[in-house]
Amino acid sequence: MKPTPPAPGEQNPDDRTPELPKKDSKFSAIIKKIGFNIWLAVMVIGGALAFITALFLL
Repeated sequence: MKPTPPAPGEQNPDDRTPELPKKDSKFSAIIKKIGFNIWLAVMVIGGALAFITALFLL
């Protein structure tokens, strides 16, 4: 008996390979951490400046 081909748009379950989670390199992880810290610092400084400006405008 011949196996029937899958319908259009469906994958054959035998052809699927399990996807492994992507591992970041150490360099990439360090860059992400530094970028987040810089973004956080900019947000805090911007919030403080906005607060001081709002106080002067009262």
